[in-house]
Amino acid sequence: MITKKQKLHRAGSLMLLATVMVTIFCLSAQDSTDSAQVSGSVVSWLYELLKIDLPDGTVRAIAHCCEFAALGFLTLNALRAFRPRFKPLLSVVFAFLYAVTDEIHQLFVPGRAFQLIDLAIDLTGIVLGTIAFILLIKIIKNKNKSLCS
Repeated sequence: MITKKQKLHRAGSLMLLATVMVTIFCLSAQDSTDSAQVSGSVVSWLYELLKIDLPDGTVRAIAHCCEFAALGFLTLNALRAFRPRFKPLLSVVFAFLYAVTDEIHQLFVPGRAFQLIDLAIDLTGIVLGTIAFILLIKIIKNKNKSLCS
C-alpha cells in the first residue's frame, strides 16, 4: 500500500525532474545569439558579484555541468521514489541518454551544434549530481541512526 506521503514524494520528484528537463530543453533551443547574450549577462553578473573575470567558455562549461548535475541528482531521486533500490548506474545512463538527445536537439537550432566536449561535461555533471544524491542519502541515514541510538 502506497501512503499519501509516498505519493506526494513521487509526484514532487517527477515534477522537479520534469522542470529541470524542460529548462535544459529551453536553454538548448536558444539560437547562438540568444545563448551568447545569456552567457554574457552571467559573466557580467559574476564579475560584479565576485570581481572575477571568467571567460565565456568557462561559464558555459560550469553551467552545463551544473544543470546536468541537477539532472543526475533529480533523476536518481525520482527513480528511487518508485524503486528504493534503484541502481545509481542506471540513473546515470538514463540522464546521459537525455544529454545525448539534448545535443541532437541542438543540431536543429541555428548556430548550435552537437559537441562531444559538451556531452563529456554533461556526463561529468550527471555523475557529480548522482554522487551528491548518494552522499546526501548516506548522511541522512547516519543522522537518523544516531538519533535512534
